[in-house]
Amino acid sequence: MIETNYLQLAQQAVIALKWEVSFSPKPGLVDAISNGSHTDMNIDLFYRSADSLLSGFEEMIRVSYQQPLDVKLREEIGRIGRIAEKNMFKATNGVNTHKGAIWSLGLLVSVISSLQTDDLEQILTGVKKLSRLQDKFVTKTKTHGMVTQQKYALTGAKGEAQSGFVNVSKALSFQAESDTYDTWMRRLLVLYSNVNDTNIVYRSNLQTLQEFQRLSSEIVRSSTSVIDNPQFKTLQTFTKEKNISPGGCADLFAASYFLKHLN
Repeated sequence: MIETNYLQLAQQAVIALKWEVSFSPKPGLVDAISNGSHTDMNIDLFYRSADSLLSGFEEMIRVSYQQPLDVKLREEIGRIGRIAEKNMFKATNGVNTHKGAIWSLGLLVSVISSLQTDDLEQILTGVKKLSRLQDKFVTKTKTHGMVTQQKYALTGAKGEAQSGFVNVSKALSFQAESDTYDTWMRRLLVLYSNVNDTNIVYRSNLQTLQEFQRLSSEIVRSSTSVIDNPQFKTLQTFTKEKNISPGGCADLFAASYFLKHLN
């Protein structure tokens, strides 16, 4: 990677976010045909939000270029991430569309720029290292993830990154050579099956999350195409009845697409 590719890599991150929200249908989530379990969000809002993050991602890439994965870099990309978050809220009139994605994709583009690699194993090992470093400038305001972590011992987006995005690896290893629509549906459901999504627990409880994961896992194991599987309709109905939204999975789905199409 050379300096002229800063913008290209940032654009790939934004493209991944737009692809994620466009991918349809996604039970509980905003997509091209439904607002999911949300009354304050739609696809146009997510597009504006994604566009607002371009400069933030580009700046993270610039400051990370061939720099060591140390506390200094962790604090610098954290500072840029907080500015990007403000830009997001300005673009969405205060709606939290991509806070988790700023964290996950921000770490990914920073590590890629730092290590100058497109090797998945190296990238995820770098994310594990960088995300485990402490940013002393982070405020102590409680997030949904922190609330559920205290109540149920779930680690949320922070834990996903500190694991080296183990669930992204699971999704990408599923039919790794395929790029079909049904494969991506199943990869989404792999995430639904494995991620302890704190967005779901915050809006409901641990039992609802576990049932959501069980239903998703059954669909992945079925040989029937996802879109034609009656159990998929059951999952859609379940998310509506419980008013749940697996937003953490959405962020990791975008990250999966970003890594799969990295060039």
